[in-house]
Amino acid sequence: MIDEARLQSELKRLSGWARFRAFTVLSMPSAAFVGLRFVRADEEVCVTSIPGGWRSQNPFKTMYWAAQGMAAELATGVVPFAISRTTKRGIRMFVVGTEATFVKRAKGKIVFTCEDIAAARAAIEETLTTGEKIDLDLRAVGRDSDGDIVSEWVFKWNFRARENQ
Repeated sequence: MIDEARLQSELKRLSGWARFRAFTVLSMPSAAFVGLRFVRADEEVCVTSIPGGWRSQNPFKTMYWAAQGMAAELATGVVPFAISRTTKRGIRMFVVGTEATFVKRAKGKIVFTCEDIAAARAAIEETLTTGEKIDLDLRAVGRDSDGDIVSEWVFKWNFRARENQ
């Protein structure tokens, strides 16, 4: 169902700086403006980052919650997006809910990690098999340069295989 070679190629393509920059400018201009980065992804983990600074800060000189949310959402969504581009049927995917917990003031570069990649892959394989919609909670944790958790995010993704084309 999922073409492994195409998936690895897609992830490699997205991880290239110039290609990811072009993708964000065209598809997510606000993410490009704040400097959102896709760091890496494999079969177990996806990592994104967002720099601190004036483009992502709020009036309290900490990182704006929405900037953190963009990086966290990307950490949970980039691998399913890449998978959807490698299947013959394609996957319709969108966020149907979110929760966030803010633990510490976010200052400087924040790195978001999602370790739910296997669950996302299983959900996509299920919808490709059954054609039914699948809701799945994917968690991303944001850490500062000291390794302290600054925020935790849960995105409820809805996946559904597109009709046979």
